[in-house]
Amino acid sequence: MIRIYIFTYAGDANEAIACVRCARTALPAALVTVVDDSAAPVPENVRRAFLAYGARYRQSSFPRNGNLRGPECVRGIISTLAGGAADDDIVVKIDSDTALLSGSWIESMPGAGLDWYSCGYGVREAHGLAYAMSGRAARLTDAVLQERDLLPLAPEDLTIARTVFDLCGDDRVRLVSPWTPSNRAGRWSWWNWDSVTTDPEDYARSYDVVSVGNPRPPHIPQSSRWEVMHALCDARLNLNNQ
Repeated sequence: MIRIYIFTYAGDANEAIACVRCARTALPAALVTVVDDSAAPVPENVRRAFLAYGARYRQSSFPRNGNLRGPECVRGIISTLAGGAADDDIVVKIDSDTALLSGSWIESMPGAGLDWYSCGYGVREAHGLAYAMSGRAARLTDAVLQERDLLPLAPEDLTIARTVFDLCGDDRVRLVSPWTPSNRAGRWSWWNWDSVTTDPEDYARSYDVVSVGNPRPPHIPQSSRWEVMHALCDARLNLNNQ
């Protein structure tokens, strides 16, 4: 089973709706759970939207320290990801401002013998916008991090990723490079807010994961983030139906 967890809060409520829709479109058979912040929960109408798209909803009480960091947050996230996971499950964490447009990279993990898959640089620098791990890796990592001393501002993505790497070995880890002008084959990207010709169809055709959480010019409102995510999902659906 593929289990997807989307961590969100009131400030990203509408992005989270679009994130759920993208995840459900990319992997219709996956179990999608939205993990809201009890200290700043989304409105009731947003919760209903999650359920309407087929997601589950729950709240977490651990402190998130503004950007998913700190010992309590790291332990809370990995405990959530490991909870209920069988060893052969694939567990996915997605930021609520990130559009999952294709789940093929997740589905490929068991056949490739992988315990971890994400975007990143080098062999240790994993990005937290979206990552997947085996249920086995999640459970092992949870057991270790519940007991390990962590830095006061430990980031969840690097802390969890590096623990998985240490436990499972580099041969069971895949880090793919994002799109850059020098790596045009990269299938992970960030929306180009500085271009007036950026096209959702081009992005949906070219990328598997797209974040809209990168900085926007001052004249572009936050509402553009979820509008872009829905446009990306629409474009991906159109491509799937061709």
